[in-house]
Amino acid sequence: MIRVELLIVSSRVETKRALPQILDGLPLNVYCAGTVEQAVDALEKHGINVVVSDEHLSDGTYHDILALTIDRLLKTQLIVLLTTGGFAEYREAMQLGVKEVVRSPFQPTDIELALIRAMRNQPGMAHAVA
Repeated sequence: MIRVELLIVSSRVETKRALPQILDGLPLNVYCAGTVEQAVDALEKHGINVVVSDEHLSDGTYHDILALTIDRLLKTQLIVLLTTGGFAEYREAMQLGVKEVVRSPFQPTDIELALIRAMRNQPGMAHAVA
């Protein structure tokens, strides 16, 4: 079975606790980072397929993470966890190239569906999490 390489980028303790529990049992290798700097390191070391990131981080925003994922040879899909703002922020993220936006408070099915949709764009991964 193909395993998805997933990076969670969050400085929020609640997110770091909740996401691994939601994703438990799925064919994933999960890595965590708390800052953009740590995300850069994880992206360089691991073949990350999908990044789930808070919109705001202590040293930047999801815009910084998006720039990192777009520059990669095999495009890494980005899912943003939106905790502030409304439709305008959602629309902006999608227009910038974010694959999925999940609004807080998120439900387990919201995360799972966003992950499945993001994986549809990865070569050879369409059935990895379905």
